[in-house]
Amino acid sequence: MTRDWSNLPRDLVSQIVSGLGLIDFLSFRGVCEDWRVASSTLSSEVKESLRCDPWFLIYEEEEDSHSQCSLLSPENKRYTINIPELHGAACLASYKGWLLLFRHGSLFFFSPFSRATIELPNCPFAEATNEHVAAFSSAPTSKDCIVTVVNRISDSELELFFICRGESEWSTRCYDGYKLSTMTTALFCEGKEFHFLDVDNRLAIFDSETKEWNRYNYRICRERSRDQPASSVRTLSYVVRKNVFQDKNTRKMGLLEENDSISTCGTAIPHPKGEFHRIVIKSESIEAAATQPESRHLKGVWIQPIYFYVPPGLTW
Repeated sequence: MTRDWSNLPRDLVSQIVSGLGLIDFLSFRGVCEDWRVASSTLSSEVKESLRCDPWFLIYEEEEDSHSQCSLLSPENKRYTINIPELHGAACLASYKGWLLLFRHGSLFFFSPFSRATIELPNCPFAEATNEHVAAFSSAPTSKDCIVTVVNRISDSELELFFICRGESEWSTRCYDGYKLSTMTTALFCEGKEFHFLDVDNRLAIFDSETKEWNRYNYRICRERSRDQPASSVRTLSYVVRKNVFQDKNTRKMGLLEENDSISTCGTAIPHPKGEFHRIVIKSESIEAAATQPESRHLKGVWIQPIYFYVPPGLTW
């Protein structure tokens, strides 16, 4: 008698899924419609079992490029995955398995592994440049999610757009103060603050409760200098790491060709030793070693490999 594998008991499906890694889990979902539906309802269990170091996702920037992306695990295993939603998209933020993407004048949350999408209303800018960075306070399915996007207008001016879950219009706050270079990374911390870091580790802070900028001039450093009073120093709950992708010696690993350039989007992950709350991986820009007519500009994203199931029709 032939066994109908699509009708496995739910508790057995749950046991199978709980022991799968990310790639095997995605393959499991692709076997048949019944397994896909059954595994979707178990996403909360899968999400917890897939917590680990961030993976790295690489895709081509050009709109007419193919939709195949490279996915690199912390063990340097390389996988190929098809993600058409990344065509022509710029990633402004990556946090807890969610990406905040800009494409064709719109902003939306995207979970690459479940393909879940949540559109944000009325994007307040027409194009995204390398001066745009973003952060969000929690998963977009959370009732208290806040999204912020910063655009550096000049050396001393920032334009901030922010929106809270359930709202349909964006608010703005302008920063006009200390000199800042190109902004590279943003994160939410201390339960209420959005931190925006530039390439020189200067820090601009926006308070989501007062909805105002912190007017102090901060710069991240490893230790206080001798002539600096202790009262002027603030201890942060995270540690910043830069050049993480470049330090992988990516060209020798075959991730980049000599004529490839890449812009990466960083993320924040839990600190494994508890010395700090989180590790912040800064965004990077790596130029091509040699420019040729067939040169490619790639996009890269650090992402935690978490699967999210979002009910159909869920809106912001």
